[in-house]
Amino acid sequence: MDPDGSLGAQPSKQSASDSVRNLVATFLSYLELRLRLLGLESKEAGFHLLILALLFTGTVVFFAGFLVMLIVFLLYLVTSLFHWEWGWSALACGGVLLLISVVAGVILRYRIIKPIFPITVAEFKKDREWLTHKKKKSE
Repeated sequence: MDPDGSLGAQPSKQSASDSVRNLVATFLSYLELRLRLLGLESKEAGFHLLILALLFTGTVVFFAGFLVMLIVFLLYLVTSLFHWEWGWSALACGGVLLLISVVAGVILRYRIIKPIFPITVAEFKKDREWLTHKKKKSE
């Protein structure tokens, strides 16, 4: 009886270890695919972040220019061309630079709203919905 019992026990142990191996292999395959997706999207995100940095830098530079023009009032050229008083010339130039910095800021805001990893976030949402559906189904 012992030889028959030991033969019957071996296939069940083998199938349990095989199922664990298959589960680990599936998990590692899933993890590898997610990391590949993250790698692809990180390239796109790098370009997106570069654009954001350039827009932010532009916004800061134009705003600093606005402050310099408004505080220093060195606008001899505008004053001599339009024959305005120097204070009004400084205000006009400061207003133009403020308008440019606001436009750059609005563009920056709309670029910042764009999600960085849209495909990965969508996949995680699908996975979360699938898990909640599976959890509800099992209960």
